Amino acid sequence: MYTENGLVADIDEVRKVIAAADVLGIGFRAFGERLFVDTRWNDSDGPFIGVVAPLGSVHERMFWLGQKRPRFGMPKRFHFFFWPNSVHYFEESGAWDAIRRRVLESGHPSAAADADRAIAELHRLEREAFLAAVTGEHHRTLWQRRP
Repeated sequence: MYTENGLVADIDEVRKVIAAADVLGIGFRAFGERLFVDTRWNDSDGPFIGVVAPLGSVHERMFWLGQKRPRFGMPKRFHFFFWPNSVHYFEESGAWDAIRRRVLESGHPSAAADADRAIAELHRLEREAFLAAVTGEHHRTLWQRRP
């Protein structure tokens, strides 16, 4: 199921951003959490890929990143964008594969498992958001359910 509303991401531009970024944040329409990717790595620390809670500003995210990965300092190229479509289309479009390849380039032993956990979490969050919308949980409705 896609959540498209007529907006389609420019996949070529998305791939350019993914290729250029040291650190990348991606927001999704259906839920607040973000996919966060830090492609930097060294001998002791692999890249970071995971689903994180949204913060109030870029400054808060950079502070969070400094606490989470202090060995790497400030990123040279940080990008953030909202993906206007579903998580399924994120995979189908090739955007997810581009991100996964960036993370796997490190050869770090946990990179593949971390990426797999992240995409599974995105699917779970989207499924929960859709279910909540259908059942009315955390949503307001114009019509009350009749007993």
